[in-house]
Amino acid sequence: MAGAAAALRERGLPLTVQRRRLLERFLLCTDHPAAETLYADVAPLVPGLSRATVYRTLETLVELGLAVRIGHPGWEVRYDPRIERHHHLVCDGCGAVSDHESAALDALRPPRRIAGFAVRDFSVQFRGLCVCCTRLRSKRAPHTR
Repeated sequence: MAGAAAALRERGLPLTVQRRRLLERFLLCTDHPAAETLYADVAPLVPGLSRATVYRTLETLVELGLAVRIGHPGWEVRYDPRIERHHHLVCDGCGAVSDHESAALDALRPPRRIAGFAVRDFSVQFRGLCVCCTRLRSKRAPHTR
């Protein structure tokens, strides 16, 4: 929290009550929340919190290297307070995003340039169905003999 607060101040953004509450909630997240989710969680606790403040604060954290933006087609942008390399499991059914640790994936060494693109870092995103969605689909599937 202190590091994020200092980085925001250095950027000329005061640590208002709204930003403090938002940071307190976000920095404890493990569920990769969307900005709207954070707004819905924090707004009842902080009168005057605007959606714009939530979106701007999250994007500023990304710019400062204090958060990671996670996007996958068909779903809203999500944010991750974990900035060290890790990978994600993304459910195509419900949109859940969970962390995946893999020393083997971490050890991959991508080329420094790909088709003129300067590679800074990488993470792997696995797409499929989470346990809950797999169970739900198997219950819905017609039984065959």
